[in-house]
Amino acid sequence: MLIERLVAWIHAGRQVVATAPCDRRLEPRRKVLLRAEVVPIAEYVELKIVDVSRTGFAGETSAALRAAQPVLFSVTPDRFHEGIVRWVRGHRFGADLADATDLLDAAQDIDPGLLPSHVARARRQPVDWIGIIAVGHVCHRTIVRDVSRSGLRLELEARLDVGQNVLVRLPDRPLVLATVRWCADRMVGLQTAERMQTLRLAYTSE
Repeated sequence: MLIERLVAWIHAGRQVVATAPCDRRLEPRRKVLLRAEVVPIAEYVELKIVDVSRTGFAGETSAALRAAQPVLFSVTPDRFHEGIVRWVRGHRFGADLADATDLLDAAQDIDPGLLPSHVARARRQPVDWIGIIAVGHVCHRTIVRDVSRSGLRLELEARLDVGQNVLVRLPDRPLVLATVRWCADRMVGLQTAERMQTLRLAYTSE
């Protein structure tokens, strides 16, 4: 179900007809100056998470992973998390998370109170979650120039294509899933999969 929803959203993004950037300002924008990173998504690969704790999870995937590699994944529509691969054995792997509370809250399948935090190794709970891994091989530094509730304007040296999916890392914010809507010179316009709180981003930039 998750993969089907994302595929439909991807296809909708690729049907956009490129026009002048000023013609696409669907909502009021606020100027900001935020350093960020953008990861173009090359493909989505299915993921099965088999157990989870407050500090990490174990899963299975056909994606080629290696130890110490960042992994970008989702188990709920349009919301991505980031971990670091700790070990790989065939198609099975384990990943560390800085704080898995958001993942547990998003899935709403496990009461976080069941997972003790004051133990040498956080107890893992078996789960059966199906999700996806977003495979992106390159991370580009960028500057966010303005934001709206439905989009971002980036200043970016790298080339992106209209209709391409990306993940954006913003300061102290969850990963943002977005689609490239237009490119002009070094500026890129993105439409986000979820609506954002622009005031929080504006205050972060000050």
